Amino acid sequence: MTQRISVITSSGEADTTLIEEQLQGLDYELDKYECSSDGETIEAMTGADIVINAGGVEISREVIEETEGVQAILVGSHGFNHIDHEAATDQSIMVVNAAGFCTEEVSNHAVVMILACAKKLTQLNELTKAGKWGAETRNAIMPMVPIYDQTLGLVAFGNIARAVARKMQAFGMDVIAYDPYLPPWIAREYRVRLVGSLEELAAESDFVSVHTPLNRQTEKLIGVSFFRAMKQTAYFVNTCRGPVVDEAALIKALDDGEFAGAGLDVFEEEPTSPDNPLLKMDNVIATPHSAGSSNMSRIRSGVQVGQETSRLLRGSLPMSVVNPEVRHSIESRPAAMNM
Repeated sequence: MTQRISVITSSGEADTTLIEEQLQGLDYELDKYECSSDGETIEAMTGADIVINAGGVEISREVIEETEGVQAILVGSHGFNHIDHEAATDQSIMVVNAAGFCTEEVSNHAVVMILACAKKLTQLNELTKAGKWGAETRNAIMPMVPIYDQTLGLVAFGNIARAVARKMQAFGMDVIAYDPYLPPWIAREYRVRLVGSLEELAAESDFVSVHTPLNRQTEKLIGVSFFRAMKQTAYFVNTCRGPVVDEAALIKALDDGEFAGAGLDVFEEEPTSPDNPLLKMDNVIATPHSAGSSNMSRIRSGVQVGQETSRLLRGSLPMSVVNPEVRHSIESRPAAMNM
C-alpha cells in the first residue's frame, strides 16, 4: 500500500533530494507544503502517514489533535521543541529527530566560544582592527583567565556535552556536570564528576556550557540563583536553546558584573532584536543559532531524515524516537536496523 509523506516548511519549498535518495525502491507519494498558519499545517498533515517538518513549523497540541492517521513526525534537527511531543504521544504518533547529525559541529562551537571568551578574542579583534595597540588595548587584555587547570561545568550530559568534555579535557580542564538523569557510570567513563545541584555547578565552574534540551521542565532552568552563584571571573556559554535561560536575568547579571561574560549562539526570541542589550555588551560573543552548521552536517541531516523515513516505510522503528513511551500505544514494529 502506497504511503503518503507530507513535507512541511514555514517558508519556501523544501529540497528533498537527499531524503528521496534514501527512499529508492519504496512505494510512497511525497507532497510539499508551505505552512504559515495552524490551519495550513492541519491541512498538510491530514491524510499523511509520515510528516517531515523540514522548516521549523510549529506543531502544537491543537494541530496534532486535529489530524488523524499520522504515524510519525520527523525533524531534520537535533532540537524538537517546536513540536508538542507530549501531545504526539497522546495521539500515538512517534516524534523522530536527527540525533547526532551535528554533535561535532555544536560541540566545536561550544569549545570555540569557551576559548574566545577566555582570550577575549572578539574584543581584541575589534581593537586591533581599529589600530589601538596602546593603553586601551593593554587594559582590555587583562584580566585574562587561563584555560588549563580550570573547571568546566556542563549543564546536562548528553552526546554533545560528552563531546565538549572530551575536547576540553585535552586543554587540561577539569570537567563537572549536573544531570539528574545520568547514570553515574557514564560520568565515570568520561572522567566527569557529577554535582548535586545547578547552584553547586555554578559556584565551582570557571566556565559553564549549557546542553539541555528545551521542554516544559527546562524552560528558564538557568536564572537569577544560578548567575548569583557564579564566580565573578567565570564565563557562561549557551549553544542549545535560548529559552532554557531567563534572558532578563542574564542581562541583569552581566550588567551587575556577577560574572565575566558570555558566548551565546541562541536567544529567547529568534531572530533576536538588534536592540537586545546582549548585543551591545563588549563581553558577550553572539552568533546566529549557527552552532550546528557545516557543509557536512547539512548533508547528514537530509540523509538521516531519509534513512529514518525509509525505516518507517519498511515497517520498522526509527533509530531516534524522542518519545519512546509511545511504543506502548502503537502497533509492534521490528527494531531499527543500521542502513
